Amino acid sequence: MNAHATPARRRREKAIYPGKVAIRHAKEAAVEMGIDPAGLEICPDGTIRIFDRAAIPNAAPKDEFDEWLQSGRLG
Repeated sequence: MNAHATPARRRREKAIYPGKVAIRHAKEAAVEMGIDPAGLEICPDGTIRIFDRAAIPNAAPKDEFDEWLQSGRLG
């Protein structure tokens, strides 16, 4: 018998990412609810988070050129 027992190896749980179909269905459901998807977050546990474009703040313009560009004056 071994006096120094080795600890049992811990197995890593395999990530269960959602498939393309699940992501597409989540996006389509968000659009049907009136959400304008700006981004997605996909977690290893299968969670899909959809970010609404209206909820993401616009960055303040850095200078006068950026201000004109954001307002549409430059075409």
